[in-house]
Amino acid sequence: MLKPENIPDELKTLPRWVCYRLPDKTPLNPRTGGNAGSTLPGTWADYKTAAEAVTRLGCTGIGFVLGGGIVGIDVDHCIDGATGELNEVAAAVLAATKSYAELSPSGTGLHILCRGNKPGAACKNTAAGFEMYAEGRYFTVTGNVPGEARPFCEDQAALDALYRKYLKKETGAPSVQRSLPAPPALEDAELVRRAAAGRDGARFEALMAGSWQGYYKSQSEADLGLCNLLAFWFGADAARMDRVFRTSGLMRKKWNEKHGKETYGQMTIGKAVADCREVYSPPQPDAAGMDAFFAPRGAAPAGRHKRYTQDDTGNALRFADAYGERVRYSHTDKCWFVWNGACWQRDETDIVKRLADALLDGMEKELFGLHDEDTVKAFKAHLRRSRSSRGKEAMLKEAQHLDGIPVTPNMFDRHKGLLNVANGTVRLRTGEEQEHRREDYLTRIAPVEYSAGTACPMWEKFIGEITGGDAQLAHYLQVMVGYMLSGSTQEQCVFFLYGDGANGKSTFLDTLAAMLGDYAMNAQAETLMEKNRSQGGARSDIARLKGARLVTTSETDEGVFLNESLIKQLTGGDAITARFLYGKEFEFRPEFKIVMATNHKPRIRGTDTGIWRRIRLVPFTQAIPEEKQDKRLPEKLLAELPGILNWALEGCRQWVEASKSSRSGLPECEAVRTATQEYRTEQDRLTVFLDDCTYPSAGQTLQAAVFYRIYRAWAQDNGERFPVSSQRFGREMKKHFAARTTRANTEYLDIGLTHSGHKYLNWTLQPAQNRREQAKGPLWQQEKLPES
Repeated sequence: MLKPENIPDELKTLPRWVCYRLPDKTPLNPRTGGNAGSTLPGTWADYKTAAEAVTRLGCTGIGFVLGGGIVGIDVDHCIDGATGELNEVAAAVLAATKSYAELSPSGTGLHILCRGNKPGAACKNTAAGFEMYAEGRYFTVTGNVPGEARPFCEDQAALDALYRKYLKKETGAPSVQRSLPAPPALEDAELVRRAAAGRDGARFEALMAGSWQGYYKSQSEADLGLCNLLAFWFGADAARMDRVFRTSGLMRKKWNEKHGKETYGQMTIGKAVADCREVYSPPQPDAAGMDAFFAPRGAAPAGRHKRYTQDDTGNALRFADAYGERVRYSHTDKCWFVWNGACWQRDETDIVKRLADALLDGMEKELFGLHDEDTVKAFKAHLRRSRSSRGKEAMLKEAQHLDGIPVTPNMFDRHKGLLNVANGTVRLRTGEEQEHRREDYLTRIAPVEYSAGTACPMWEKFIGEITGGDAQLAHYLQVMVGYMLSGSTQEQCVFFLYGDGANGKSTFLDTLAAMLGDYAMNAQAETLMEKNRSQGGARSDIARLKGARLVTTSETDEGVFLNESLIKQLTGGDAITARFLYGKEFEFRPEFKIVMATNHKPRIRGTDTGIWRRIRLVPFTQAIPEEKQDKRLPEKLLAELPGILNWALEGCRQWVEASKSSRSGLPECEAVRTATQEYRTEQDRLTVFLDDCTYPSAGQTLQAAVFYRIYRAWAQDNGERFPVSSQRFGREMKKHFAARTTRANTEYLDIGLTHSGHKYLNWTLQPAQNRREQAKGPLWQQEKLPES
């Protein structure tokens, strides 16, 4: 039974708690009931959530994940169940330590938790029943203390002394390795292939390719994770593990750095070997059938090796057989893509070349199976040519067209209803989660775990603050974000988040970008402004947005004009043409939603419905006083990303449901409607001019040239920095008034001038010097005004 009153408060404040069930004690996520991981913080929870989950999920108890400077000591089977007496090791450990100690759930083991650093890589003394861990493990927690409860504290002196006494002589592998079977008598390349085809094959392939972000919090944890896999497959043979690790994408300079007497790599391998409980043992019966099962795609039938010609084509076939399922080549983009276990990533670090090197290393081992002197000599010559830069480039060049390897850009990211996340792929219309699949051809991933039921109270409070308690606007934001998760652009709109500083719009967008990861991209504001009108043909700044769901732009300069034709093109749902630098042109249908956060509204020339039906101005008007601003709020919100994802998925669900019965899935919002209408009115300056200076008057006429001079005077007096040209003025006025053209001029019919109109008419008739002297507005200038 749990005794919470004895558990130190400091441990309770840390979000490192999991649950478990007997008999296997697999760690469980307290929020979802699914499996947790000792290296996956997204699957842990706070103490209260874990304690409540014991009853809610029917768990046996709770546990604490080691790490963050907290070390655990475990002494197994050290207490007599009948008498309660400690054995010699447990008594020595308890006497040497001063930090928190408790009994294991069985009552026969002893756990110590303290602050400090583990002195070395060794973890276990099997004979003494003594173990010490600093990460990658969780300890069950019972609160059942021996005698009086001890405080949780720093206990480095005890850690050093106990490590010297029980672990220093154990360098890791010997005591464990003696009980393990001999390493498999298979070549490295074969074991790598079998590991990739095994139960953890996706993770193994990702780590070998150097992609760890979807599985681990840091690369150091990923290093140990790969070594744990290598320990299983390579029989805890440290030398072979090191050799294979050096061919992986995780290999870096740190591997060879000294930490005391050992390198970082030796320490990591030593820990993996020490923790290894089981190794791979190839089945003996029906060995030929097993070889066929593990053979890579396209390999020869079981029981014999496929024969390859000793030329570039033969090498390319080898490469395709070994790695064809994890590499693709785009002739359009002129680049390789590599499957990292979670998505297809553009090969920007020459992973494919490292795979080629590993393949050639494997080829060298084939020499041991050759006995004819001429054959050996020819194979060595071929291998020497193949190892040259030209030989490797030729192999990869020839592989680019082989079956299954070529792809086109439109094969990627074509599933608009899927969202790729760290622990799987979510079907947006149903909320169902599936495993990562190569055949989905997704190139982007949101670096957050999907955890159904996880809440985000701090985010919801933040939304309430930035909307000023406007529930309708808060709901609009949720559905708007949900719509952004999808690959649909059926709303055909662009969002402007408008308001002065300190109103939360940057924090809002930054948090969404962090949640969406690769799905969120930032574009320069100039991309969407008219200064790019001169750019002809396909554009690389647009090409990079393929597959994105959210495209954000930051502050625009005051007075710049929106590129209306481009906005219509990007939001219209039709295919657009783009190309990467030095790449070929290709077509794609945008999936992204454009969101611009700005203190200055871009100018919009058009007055037609074609552009204004696409504009959504979302007001951010709640200025947060400096004394109430939480500088750590962005960091705190990042901790709620799994919950924010659920908030967004609920918004997406509502958008999908609303779209079934309405033309728009976005909800009605008075604040957005009013702000957008005011924006439109502000931009239609000609209507403001007409209301100020004219009125309908039957029988009166006004010459077009005079009318334009009146407009220019009004524009200058009202601070219009970009008055319209005479040609556009004429086109617009003919929409409002009937016109009559004579040989001498064009006249507008049935139009009269208000008092203001006559004032500006008189102004235009005065000499320029008099006009300057009478000018009252600050923008009266002697130089000519620009025209729009």
